[in-house]
Amino acid sequence: MILRNQRVQPTDTDPQHKWLNSPVTYHNGNLTDIRNHIPVFERRGFGLTQADNQLSRLNKRLDTIVRRPFGDDKAFVPVGVVSKDYAFVQHGAVLDVVITAFEDVKIAPADVKAELKITEYGERMALSLSLPDKYHCDPGDGYPMALRLECLNSVDGSTRFRVLMSWLRLVCSNGLIIGVTHSEVRRRHIGDLGIAGVGAVLTSGLRESKSEKKNFESWRKSEITLNRIAPWVDKDLRKEWGFKAAARAFHIARFGYDADVVGQYKGSTPTTIAMQKTKRVPGAPTECRNLFDLSQILAWLAKERRDVQEQLEWREKIPDLMVHLRN
Repeated sequence: MILRNQRVQPTDTDPQHKWLNSPVTYHNGNLTDIRNHIPVFERRGFGLTQADNQLSRLNKRLDTIVRRPFGDDKAFVPVGVVSKDYAFVQHGAVLDVVITAFEDVKIAPADVKAELKITEYGERMALSLSLPDKYHCDPGDGYPMALRLECLNSVDGSTRFRVLMSWLRLVCSNGLIIGVTHSEVRRRHIGDLGIAGVGAVLTSGLRESKSEKKNFESWRKSEITLNRIAPWVDKDLRKEWGFKAAARAFHIARFGYDADVVGQYKGSTPTTIAMQKTKRVPGAPTECRNLFDLSQILAWLAKERRDVQEQLEWREKIPDLMVHLRN
């Protein structure tokens, strides 16, 4: 479980996860403590330092984003080059708006558990905020799901500013996106980013969470057999996520264990290729029996992606992938 009610403790860089090829560190704690791990940036003209008094001038169309000295690192570090019309938003400003949004819906910021994912020089930030226990959902299998507000921001324009609501299954840290249509802000870093829209996403997400809980209950009651899953794996899942992920999904559905592909791809399908069992998937039954079980298998595969950006993109696809089986 990654959400813990404790003060932030610095963590080592996770060698297994990156974000657009930058190493990522993880920090857990409350909103006040998380701020200590968010650097400050400044905007400067884009130019060169020339030796021997050689002539140079600033680029009139571009700026440089620079990370200011932070923690034990006393150096200024350039993290990106952006256009003059780039809307530069500090990570700390996003955090300020988040705190205000929670206060507006009468949720004490001190009661919110936070996880921060941040790149080596801090240019990209993913902030996951788990709401208090009373907002949890028990889909019927004894493993509660925490309702979260997620914020993504970059100071170098590499990632769009985004705010969305999601669920986190506490037994295995699997995440599911909810309310993508109504409970999300997604903006390019040009002009008004609309970070004030964080409050609207939170309010809408709280409202939509009630219907989402009913959806989870419905999924638990929607029985499904391996014979029905198999053609979907070989066609729809393979097309969207590739052969290997489809094969892993079917193995988890059959046995509750993740696996590596060991058979020959030629002449095989994801449901027939030989697999080597690896690790037990937390919270997975020994055999997938309903749509909720299947959603958690997909969420597990999304979580296992090594790039933070890919994790989010895969989670977003889960509802559409399951449409073919719900009909």
